[in-house]
Amino acid sequence: MNLFKFSKSLTVILFIFCITVSFSQNKYNTKSTNKANNSKSYLVENEENDDNVVELGYNIQSAIFDSDIDTYLSYYDLDAFGKLIIKDVKDDKQSKNYTLGFLKGLKDGISSIPKKIISEVEAGSYYDFVNYRYDDDTKNYYLLFRIYSPDTGINYHDYTVSKLNGKFVFKDIYIYLSGETLSKTFQRFYLYNLPKKSLLDFFGKNNSDEFLQLHDAVNLYNQGEFNKAYDKISEIEGDLKKDRYVLLIKAFCASGINDNEYKKSLKAISDAYPDDPSLSLSQIDYHIMTKNYDTAISLLNSLEEKTEDEFLNLLKGNIEYEREAYDKATAYFKIVSDNYPDFWEGHFSYLSCLAITNKFDECVKLLSFMVTEGYEKTDLIEFVEELDENGENVFEFLVASNLYKKWKQE
Repeated sequence: MNLFKFSKSLTVILFIFCITVSFSQNKYNTKSTNKANNSKSYLVENEENDDNVVELGYNIQSAIFDSDIDTYLSYYDLDAFGKLIIKDVKDDKQSKNYTLGFLKGLKDGISSIPKKIISEVEAGSYYDFVNYRYDDDTKNYYLLFRIYSPDTGINYHDYTVSKLNGKFVFKDIYIYLSGETLSKTFQRFYLYNLPKKSLLDFFGKNNSDEFLQLHDAVNLYNQGEFNKAYDKISEIEGDLKKDRYVLLIKAFCASGINDNEYKKSLKAISDAYPDDPSLSLSQIDYHIMTKNYDTAISLLNSLEEKTEDEFLNLLKGNIEYEREAYDKATAYFKIVSDNYPDFWEGHFSYLSCLAITNKFDECVKLLSFMVTEGYEKTDLIEFVEELDENGENVFEFLVASNLYKKWKQE
C-alpha cells in the first residue's frame, strides 16, 4: 500500500488546451454588447463586497458540484472576457468580420470550460473554493480555487471578479499551471486562426508560419497524437522556439510519450525561465524527478505563501515520505489530517507515517477520531488489514500490536 508519489500526472489537468471553439467569419449582432457597458471592472473593498465575493465563490463551487453548466456560465461575464482577448489586436476591415465571428464562436463553445472541470470532479477530483483576496493595485477581488486528485495532481484557478448589472461575476481565470490567464491563452487561439493575410501583417512571414505550425501541433495534442505533436513543436524555429507557452505544450506532449522526454522538456523550461515564479507549479515535477527534493519543498513553500493554502502540506509530506524522512512527513500530514477532516487521503497518509514510525497509540487515536467523523469502523479495519497488489501491508506491525487489537474489539 503506497502513498501517492509525484509523477508526470502533476500536469495532466489541461482544460485550457482542450477547448474547441467554432469560428464563424459571418457578421452578427447581439444585445449582449450593450450589457458590456454595464460591466464594472474596478471594485471597492468593503465588508458588503467581501460577503458578495465569498457568496460568488461558493456559488461557483456549487455549480461545479451539481454539474450545472448553465449556472456556472451565468457568473461568467463573456463580453468582458471577449474584450480582454482582442484588446491588444488592431481592428481593421480585413479582420473585423473574423473577430466578430470569433467572439460568437467563443460564446457558443465556452461551455467546454465548466464541462472539463465537471468531468474531472466526476472522475474523482476535488474542486474547492480556497479563499479570496483584494488587490489594491488592480482594484479587483480574486477567488482562488484548487483542483486536485491523486491521479492528476494539483492546479489552481484564480478568478478575476467583476460586476455586471449589479451582479457579482467573473471575467477571467488565471491558470497557475500555464502561468497565464485564460484570456491570454484564448488570444493565442484568436491569433492562430486569423485570416492568412492578417496573420502575415501581424507577425511577418516567418513568425506567421511558425504560429500556424504551433496551431497544428495543438490540434494533434488535443487528438491524443502526442508523438506527432511533439515532433511538430520540435520543428519550430525562430523567436517562438523558446516561447514559454510553446515549451509548456511541448512538455505536456512529452508527458504522454515517456518520462525521459518529459524530464528533458521540463529542464528546457527551467533553463529558459529560471527566475519565472509563475512556472513554479510546473517545475515541481522536474525537481522531484531529478531528486532535488529541497528545491521542490522550497517551491511548495513559496506557493503556499502565495496561495495561503495549507493543503500543500500534503505534497510536502509526499516528498518527505519519498526520501524516507518520516518524522517530517508525519508533521506535514498531521496538518492536512487536522484541517481537512473529510479528506480521506490526508488521514491515510498521516496514519501510514504513524504506523511506519511505530506510533501505534497515535494510530489508534486517529482511527477512533475517524469513526467519530462518520467513517465506518468495519471499513477502516478492512482497509488497515488488506494487502496491496504486491502482497504487502504498510500497517503490518500496527495490525499485530495489542493496541490495535484492543481498539478493533471495542
